Amino acid sequence: MIRMVLIAWSEKLSTGIPSIDAQHKHFISLLNKADDLVKKKKIKELNKELPEVLNYARTHFSTEEEIFDKTRYPFANEHKEEHLKLIAKAIYFYDKSVKGEDIGKEFMLFLKDWLENHLKKHDFKYAKYFRENKIKVD
Repeated sequence: MIRMVLIAWSEKLSTGIPSIDAQHKHFISLLNKADDLVKKKKIKELNKELPEVLNYARTHFSTEEEIFDKTRYPFANEHKEEHLKLIAKAIYFYDKSVKGEDIGKEFMLFLKDWLENHLKKHDFKYAKYFRENKIKVD
């Protein structure tokens, strides 16, 4: 049986920044693990997994934001705002789940759409900016 994953890593998702790409890969693996729990209706396990997803998102966002501060990235505030929106929405879903509401598919679709759109719109923007301005990050 072929296991379908929510998000498969591919070079199309690469920023070209090794440390960021490694974090994105790990984040995708956490999302796929959470999605697997949703599909199997393992809500208690999902509720234990979601804080790890949130904490890793915060860690990743901190890494990006430190890079922005060090490089004086001109669109840092816009990017940081996107991070805050994701965390707020993820906490909203987590709270609903802990209260016993079925957030499964809606939450996973939100995360998938957000990750793919965030990567393409915001992360690729800073990666391009760093390349064009010959700013070394790793």
